[in-house]
Amino acid sequence: MDASSDSSSPATLATEPPTRDRARLSSRPERPCDTCRKRKLKCAKAPGHERCVLCIFHDRDCTYEDAPQLRRKRGSGVGQPSPETVDSSTTSGKRRKAITEDATPSLLDQALGLHRTTHFKYIGSSSPQQEKLVDIIHQVGPSQDCLTGTKFRRVAHHVTFLSKPDHDAPLSNDTDRDLEAIESLVSPHGRGLVDLYFGTVHPSYPILHKGVFMEKYKRSYTEFSPPLLAAVYLLAMDWWEFDRKLSSQAKPDTGALSQWATKALTDVMHRPKLSSAQAALLLLQRAGCDSWILTSQVVALGEELGLHLDCSDWNIPDWEKGLRRRLSWALFMQDKWGSLIHGRPSHISSSCWQLPDITLADFPESAADDENKEGSSEVEKGRLLFIHLTRLTMIMTEAKECLYGPHDTQVQAIVRSAGLQGLLELVKPLVVQLKDWMHSLPPELRMSDIKTRKLCSNGYLHLSYFVTEIIIHRHIISNLDSAPLPLIALCRDAARARLERAVAFVDALKPEHLQAFWWFAAPKSLAYIRTYGGLLWATSATEDEAEFYRKKLADFRWGLKVRAKGVGFVTAALKEMEESLSEIDMSRGVAVPESTGG
Repeated sequence: MDASSDSSSPATLATEPPTRDRARLSSRPERPCDTCRKRKLKCAKAPGHERCVLCIFHDRDCTYEDAPQLRRKRGSGVGQPSPETVDSSTTSGKRRKAITEDATPSLLDQALGLHRTTHFKYIGSSSPQQEKLVDIIHQVGPSQDCLTGTKFRRVAHHVTFLSKPDHDAPLSNDTDRDLEAIESLVSPHGRGLVDLYFGTVHPSYPILHKGVFMEKYKRSYTEFSPPLLAAVYLLAMDWWEFDRKLSSQAKPDTGALSQWATKALTDVMHRPKLSSAQAALLLLQRAGCDSWILTSQVVALGEELGLHLDCSDWNIPDWEKGLRRRLSWALFMQDKWGSLIHGRPSHISSSCWQLPDITLADFPESAADDENKEGSSEVEKGRLLFIHLTRLTMIMTEAKECLYGPHDTQVQAIVRSAGLQGLLELVKPLVVQLKDWMHSLPPELRMSDIKTRKLCSNGYLHLSYFVTEIIIHRHIISNLDSAPLPLIALCRDAARARLERAVAFVDALKPEHLQAFWWFAAPKSLAYIRTYGGLLWATSATEDEAEFYRKKLADFRWGLKVRAKGVGFVTAALKEMEESLSEIDMSRGVAVPESTGG
């Protein structure tokens, strides 16, 4: 077929006659034609023509005869949690007023990941939306007003996002109902819980932007992503008794609130924003609520949002760049530590995630933003903690990939060819990195750095360090067969020292440590110490050595029990130990192996 017979060819476009009813079209309102509106596409006019590009392509008239259709509210799903009465029409009115009538400039006006009415999905290099074709068909720019219906937004060279209105996403009409239900569960304590969250949790786990959050909250709670609002409320309620006003009131139903948060998080996955990732991460931090399946979902969500890319040169606000870097690292750490404690392959390939080092400049708050309230945490300490945790995570990831990952067969080959000495040479750089990391800690991150009437979250950083040491020594203890006796004794002494240090660390925890924020990996990290001690007991060379480990682990378990009351992560750790280790009977003797070493 030649070009003259193709209605969409360049020749046809160049000779397109004017539309028949020119007078009628010249006075039409500026809105999409019937065809574009039905297909939910941007209605773009070809230069010098009355018809849009799509209508010219299909050789049809551009018409504006169909009246805009009102969106029908989707009904709530069967079996979804629902309070007795939720009037979404009232909330919807509040939301429309807050978003459309507030003329005050907002931090969110130029945001990519937290826009108030639009969500953006990253277009990968192999996506169907080929970049050059997008450039030709659509007007793509760095900072278009998302309310104009622009379909694409380019933030840097070869970094483009597909934009979609929030109201077009599945289950979007449930947002108002969810927010009303969540707020009704905590009312009138919402603001008190928000203040409590930013005084206790946020300084130690800074994945929100306090300025953005408070700007929205001062306008209306209806501006929030429902799961994020619920997650903030839920985490804050763990410190309910620390607030004088709240502690004298009846505590809201955490079970019902958790149910709403879970349901709402599932809904917002269809319209990903940074707030969706924040909500998932916060819900995962609740003691005993860690989930490897949810971790895999939030990693995928982060990649939809482009959190695996370096945003340093993107055309987005500076505050969002810092927020994206913190979230990228939070997702990376959630995946890597989750992979370790669950014994699963990591979902993140380090080569595909561009993670520049995080710095103090990536945190919007500083020591000047510290809360003076009794029982709050220190902002400056939290910033340093987060930075040093990212560095420890890289060491742990290297250790896990080396000793427990796909390259484990290579490690076994080294052991077979060079024996235990070869394994020790392999792990020596990891041990050196850990020592250097510990020596690099500033005074603020030492366990002894406790301020009067302040909580201290340094504990979960140090616990993560001990677990990283343990995964190295656990592997060594599992490969002592046929090694010379002096070398076996040396390795077992080193392994014993690590266990004693870890147990002493737990015994030394003060109330200021125990009542502070501990992240998701803490319960299973404590269980890690218990199983590590069990391994040393099971491989004991003498009955006296076995008895030492029996007593040490009994003391460890007792120490956790007396600290568990009102401490969620310790209670969750004891439950983990009961479920995974209850059948190990340490009252019996061990079979002392005969040495074959030289």
